[in-house]
Amino acid sequence: MTKYGFVHLYELETGAFVYSNRISADTVFVTAPYEEIGGIIGVNRKGQVLSVAVDEQNIVPFLLASGPTNVELAFKLASRANLPGADDLYIQRFQQLFQSGNYTEAAKLAANSPNGVLRTPQTIEGFKQVPVVPGQLSPILQYFGTLLEKGNLNKYESIELAKPVLAQNRKQLLERWLKEDKLECSEELGDIVRPHDLTLALSVYLRANVPIKVVQCFAETGQTDKILLYAKKVGYQPDWVPLLQYVVRSSPDKAAELANALYNDENGPLINLEQTVDIFTSSGAVPQATSFLLDALKENKEEQAHLQTKLLEMNLLQAPQVADAILGNE
Repeated sequence: MTKYGFVHLYELETGAFVYSNRISADTVFVTAPYEEIGGIIGVNRKGQVLSVAVDEQNIVPFLLASGPTNVELAFKLASRANLPGADDLYIQRFQQLFQSGNYTEAAKLAANSPNGVLRTPQTIEGFKQVPVVPGQLSPILQYFGTLLEKGNLNKYESIELAKPVLAQNRKQLLERWLKEDKLECSEELGDIVRPHDLTLALSVYLRANVPIKVVQCFAETGQTDKILLYAKKVGYQPDWVPLLQYVVRSSPDKAAELANALYNDENGPLINLEQTVDIFTSSGAVPQATSFLLDALKENKEEQAHLQTKLLEMNLLQAPQVADAILGNE
C-alpha cells in the first residue's frame, strides 16, 4: 500500500505483477501488517481505516482469467500455497505427463496438487496398472515414495502402500512409517497387516481406535492382563464369554487370571460365576476352574453352596488329592 492509496500485488518469488488498484483518494500516512486477515491495515488523512488482503479462494481463478501469460504463475501459486482454482489445469497436466510415460514427474505433480485433488484412488489405480521395468522401482512405489517425502499418507494411500510392502516381506518399513506417523491408521489397514504381524496390527488398531480388534489382539498375543485396563480406559464393554472361551483354549492359566480380574472388579463382578466355571470345565481346564472357584467362594456365601458342591464333585472325579485338600481345609 503506497502513500497515495495504491495497492500493488506481486508474486514474491519471481516479482511478477499480479494486481494493482487505488483504494484511497486521500494520502495514507501509516500502514502496518494486519495478521487477522493476513494483509495490511492503514489510515488515511481523513482518518479512514483501510484494510486489504489477498482473496485466497479467488486469486488463482483471477490469474487464469487474466490471460495465458499468468497460467504458469497461477499453477505455481496453487501448488505452493495449496490454493483452489487450478484443479482442471492440474488434472490436464497430470494426464499429459502420465500418457507420455513421465511417471516420475506425474508422481511429483500428484503429490503436490492443491488440496490433494490428484491424490485419489483413481491415480493409485493408474500407477498400479503401469508395467514394471525389470531392475527399476515400480511406478506405484515411486508415487508412494514421493508422497512420503512430502508428508503423511491418507487412509486409502496407507492401505494401498501396505499391500506391496507386505507382499515383499518388508514389514520393517511399515513399522518405521508408523513410528514417524506417516500412515493413517484404520481398521482396514490393521486387517491387512494382521496375517503378517499380530503385534504390528495391534499397534495399528490402537492408533485407529478399534477396541474390538485391540482386545482380540491382546488375547491372541497373550497380553490378557491389559484387556480390562484398556476396556475401561476407552469405555468399551467386550462380550466376555467368547473372549474367555478363546483364552482358555490357548492359555488356561491366563484365562484364570482374566476371570479373577473380571469377577473381582472394583465395581462388581463383570462375569457370571456359573457360566465362567462352565467355560473352564468344558475345555477340560479343571485346575484353573478350581483355582478360580476357590478364590470366588472364599466368603462361603450360603447362596453359593451348590458351586462349592460342584467344586468338590469335579475334583473328586479329576483330582482326588485336591478334593481331599479342600475337605481338609474346610
